[in-house]
Amino acid sequence: MLSLDRLKEVLEYHAETGAFTWKVSHPRAAAGQIAGAKDHYGYVVIRIDGHLYKAHRLAWLYVYGEGPKKGLDHINRKKDDRSEEHTSELQS
Repeated sequence: MLSLDRLKEVLEYHAETGAFTWKVSHPRAAAGQIAGAKDHYGYVVIRIDGHLYKAHRLAWLYVYGEGPKKGLDHINRKKDDRSEEHTSELQS
């Protein structure tokens, strides 16, 4: 899994909107641009160091410092919503 340090090195998380923006430029995006695209299931994914990550899982890592122990639930049922207020960790 991606480390929190690496995540914060390359992306900025905007908790109020759930959006990520690039801190660094790379071949497909300039620093400051919105990161990610929807996959064929409707989830936003972001490629970092050659690996695809679901943005809602990155948001959880960014906010809580570790990945969720179980799965995550989109409280509002919107798969592309990464905001903290609309995401909760599954309990069972």
